Amino acid sequence: MITQQIKATYVPRERFRRAKRCKVPRLLPAAQSQAKRLCLLLGFLALFLCGFGPPTLLDSDGPAPQSLTIGQLRQMAQAGRPPETVSAQAVLVYDVDADRILIQQNVAVARAPASLAKLMTALLILERGGLEQRVVVEGGDLVGEATMGLQAGEVLTAQELLWGMLIPSGNDAALALARHHSGQVELFVQRMNQRAQELGLAQTNFVNPNGFDANGQTSSAQDLLTLTRLLWGYPLFRQIVGTASATVAGHALLSTNELLGAYPGVNGVKTGTTTAAGQSLIAGIDRGGHQLFVVILGSADRYFDARTLLAAAQSSHAWADLRYTARLTALDRVYDVDQKRWFVRAEGEIPALFLPAWERQRLRLYRRLQLPPPGLWSPAASAGVLEWRLGEEIVATQRLVLYLP
Repeated sequence: MITQQIKATYVPRERFRRAKRCKVPRLLPAAQSQAKRLCLLLGFLALFLCGFGPPTLLDSDGPAPQSLTIGQLRQMAQAGRPPETVSAQAVLVYDVDADRILIQQNVAVARAPASLAKLMTALLILERGGLEQRVVVEGGDLVGEATMGLQAGEVLTAQELLWGMLIPSGNDAALALARHHSGQVELFVQRMNQRAQELGLAQTNFVNPNGFDANGQTSSAQDLLTLTRLLWGYPLFRQIVGTASATVAGHALLSTNELLGAYPGVNGVKTGTTTAAGQSLIAGIDRGGHQLFVVILGSADRYFDARTLLAAAQSSHAWADLRYTARLTALDRVYDVDQKRWFVRAEGEIPALFLPAWERQRLRLYRRLQLPPPGLWSPAASAGVLEWRLGEEIVATQRLVLYLP
């Protein structure tokens, strides 16, 4: 079989020599010149079409179909998942203004919450009010570990104890507040669980108000985000958790949240650490005027994880400002029947649009000119509409009007 294949492809030497002597016709000089010009033209067109994206502003009856690039498809596939270098067992990144979860993993899995349980303690105290009421510290409040530094017999207000519980994560302050609220710590824990049920926190159950490891003491990233969002509605809470250090009732308090003052935009919230829980963190970040929350549970390095997750969220989603400013260009120039030159501009402001990175390039601007009839041209007269489209979907519109420069 192999021999047959060799014979089939063999060409005698004489035939090969005769084939080499065959002449290939050459193009005339005029034809060569035309071919060169055609090649240059085709090369220029290829460069233009491949090197530049679609125009930002289009005058068209409808949007042109757009396909996703390989890079955009890769971004879509990775979106929503934490980077592999993140060690946390459960993570959640949430944009408040967009009301959208950007990154998530095991968000509904029940885990030991450590001192993040103090968020429910703070919520009950804030919901009840009476923050100026005085509280006498008792010996049973002094349970050790993270502490505000209280002494039995001290008298502080409920508000001062809130500072001591949330900044240095004082267990003594948490127990004093629980006893003050319900008379007994056990009754306060019952109220914590009742409130968790009212809020629909399906994975949350409390055994103590300070977050010590205990059988049955659980919460989830999703539940803790719900608590954080409720607490964020209290200006006092935001003030406390956004404070890196303070002196309250003679006690020097230092926040356990090491991101405060060390990472741009961080404005809270709380840490937690126990043997069962590992390192936990809820971090609040103001990113360009938009609030984000990062929930990290069961981490080996919560601050590395927080920075990594924030960088991933920054690259995967962004707020796009929809602005079309008036420009004195030919594109915005129109003429009336008397050949008088006018310009068109968009009226009104449009809220920023929250977009994944792979959709940002699909945002296009389409202008629908509908000029007024002759004799009705005047400044601020309606001249059409400006459509902001994401693919084929219209996400915003602006009125176009005439103006004179």
